[in-house]
This record gives sequence, structure tokens and C-alpha cells, in this order.
Amino acid sequence: MLTMAEEDAELVALLDDQLDEDAKGRLLARLAKDEALRKRYEALRDAGAQIAASFEALLEMAPLARLRAALPSEGAPRAASRRFPGIAFRELAAGIVVGLLAATAAAWLVLGERGDWREAVVQYAELYTKDTFAFPSPDASLEAQQLSAVGTRVGTDLTPESVRLPDMQFKVAFLLTYDGSALGQIAFVDPRGDPVLFCVIANGAADSPTRSERRGKLSLSSWSHAGRGYLVIGRLPDERIADFARTLEKRF
Repeated sequence: MLTMAEEDAELVALLDDQLDEDAKGRLLARLAKDEALRKRYEALRDAGAQIAASFEALLEMAPLARLRAALPSEGAPRAASRRFPGIAFRELAAGIVVGLLAATAAAWLVLGERGDWREAVVQYAELYTKDTFAFPSPDASLEAQQLSAVGTRVGTDLTPESVRLPDMQFKVAFLLTYDGSALGQIAFVDPRGDPVLFCVIANGAADSPTRSERRGKLSLSSWSHAGRGYLVIGRLPDERIADFARTLEKRF
């Protein structure tokens, strides 16, 4: 008998049309008889559609004209043409989301421009809404895989335990690039669905204590340690963002 994880892998393969005819026929027959399995299939299908729609909407809002001017001419068409509807569900649901989000979010991180990396984060964080991350959270295994992949690139140990925040739900971790430096972003939502980001950049910065500030509607708390910059940002009260930063600073 297949475990639930193995069954979900088969369901994802069905969604991506990657099963051979025999396997597809057997799974379709089971779906016709097994209501619980059918509900899991529908949940996986709907989750993929929600993720694609959320990030397609972000791409539509991105300041593409300004970014095309900032990007090298040979790179601009590729950055602008990466569209979510053609992405396989397996890529979104099985952890490749780390690379996929980088391909789009990094497009409006103003690559090639010099300046404050935190301001670059502010620019796209302003586009995030409750709907952006209104898709099911990954299971513990996938969360650990995403964090490990990002942590490897930014040079620090990112685990579900080390990034956990009180009353916050993990949503996704992915990798961006700013001014040639790896920039990891970890997205959480609070019980009301408001997003909070924990960002880590491997920029070789000198150690500096936590400082808090407000930029528009966003509250920021940032610090540097061991050659990396850290930032917590969100539309929550200043003190709550500062509390999250103090919690994470003790771990990083």
C-alpha cells in the first residue's frame, strides 16, 4: 500500500501528465472510487493554480519598463518572458519554487543597480498582499528542502527550527540576487494572512547591531553578522517586527 506522500507524488505526476497510460488508468479508476483521494487531488490542483495566479499577478505589477532599462539587453527578453501558466505543477509543488520565484522576483530586484539592498526588498515587498501567499503551506519535508537550498547559497544554516517565529506560518523560501550577492527570502504569514519576510544576503557586510525603521507602510528591522545582512520586513506594527528581529538575531 502506498503512503500518503507516495500517493501525493502520483497525483502530482498526474497533474503534470507524467504517468504512463497504465499508471494513469489505475489512478483515474481509484479517483473515481475514493472520495478522500479525489479531494487530495483537487486540493493539489487548486494549490498549483493559486500559486501560479499569485505570482503572475506580481509579475504584471512589476515595473518592467524600468527593469528592462536596468538589465543587460541580452538578458531582458528572458527575464520578461518567464510566465507562470506554462510552469509544471511539479515545479511549484515539489520544491523547485526556489528557482522559479527567483526567475521572476529577481527580475524586478533592479539587477545591476548599486544601492541599499533593503530598499530593493522594500520595492517588491510593497507589491505583496494577503493574496500573494494564499496557497497551502508546504509539508515539513519540503519546507526543510527549500530552506536548505537557500541556506547553502547564502552561507548560513536555515532550518524550520532556526527560522520559526511565534504565531507565524511558513509559506516559501527562495533565492534572489542583488548586486551579485545571493539574497534569500523566507515568507511567512500571520493569522490574518499578512506577509512578513525574513531576508538574508551574503554581501560581506561588517557586523552591525539591529536597527529599526519605517519606509512607507512597511516596518523594517535589520542587522549584519559574519558577512551577511539580515532583514525582517512587513506591514505589522513596528514593535512586532522588531521582536521578530530580536528573536532571529539570537540565532543568526
